[in-house]
Amino acid sequence: MRKHYKVIYSICCSLFAANSVHAVEVCGNFAQGELIQAKAENSAHIFLNDKELPVLEDGTFLFAFARDAQLQQTLQIDIDGKLTNYTIPVAPTAWDIQKINGVPPRKVTPTDLDNRKIDKEREDLHTALSYQIKTPYWQKGFVMPVNKGRTSGNFGGQRIMNGKPKSPHQGMDIAAPEGSPVYAASDGVVTLSDGEYFYTGNVVVIAHGQNLSTIYAHLKNRTVQKGDKVKQGDIIGHVGKTGRATGPHLHWGASINGIRFQPLSLLKIGDKNFCKNL
Repeated sequence: MRKHYKVIYSICCSLFAANSVHAVEVCGNFAQGELIQAKAENSAHIFLNDKELPVLEDGTFLFAFARDAQLQQTLQIDIDGKLTNYTIPVAPTAWDIQKINGVPPRKVTPTDLDNRKIDKEREDLHTALSYQIKTPYWQKGFVMPVNKGRTSGNFGGQRIMNGKPKSPHQGMDIAAPEGSPVYAASDGVVTLSDGEYFYTGNVVVIAHGQNLSTIYAHLKNRTVQKGDKVKQGDIIGHVGKTGRATGPHLHWGASINGIRFQPLSLLKIGDKNFCKNL
């Protein structure tokens, strides 16, 4: 029986700060694959493992732990000109293993021509996910992009296609009838609307500010163009099976600062039930 990834939202209470005199609010689950929202008032610069993070004027910032993130991270916060270090323990996550058979052989072992197309696909996605938007549209919150769908694939799962192990899954799959509407999960700006790509087929990427983006792949069609501003709930396409897909479903992905994370954690943004002061 296939295991299902269960999202358990909690706030890790084992954060250790040296010489901290200002409260820092953190919200989320300190585990591999999760998104964290935090706020440090009067902070000019914030770093995670020496990489600077975008921060709003009120001190709000976002970061995520990658699927295989080290179990100890370093958060540095410059408050009133003084740098404070926080050591963050990150809980490991048990990932699914999925065996998928019946995938067309070419989609498992691409040809040289396919690999050239894949390079272009990766370049386009990288460009879209690197698009800088100052407006924090993400503060609107997020909703599921498909109604009445079922989860058919979990973020982080190791897929074995036709007996060949592939890279870990970078999003979640939502199975739904072909042609079902796909909605923008939050407000934002479309930074990619193109296809058909080798893996993702017809794909839309929406930027939500502070380097946070969501990805919608395998679409039957796309109803938005690059540069469009969208509102939460706008139809951006319809469920399909383009690209590497064995049936109609939406691949929903999320990325921040180049790190892919569990998109379900977006649904808890702004939920004060998962917040704690350091």
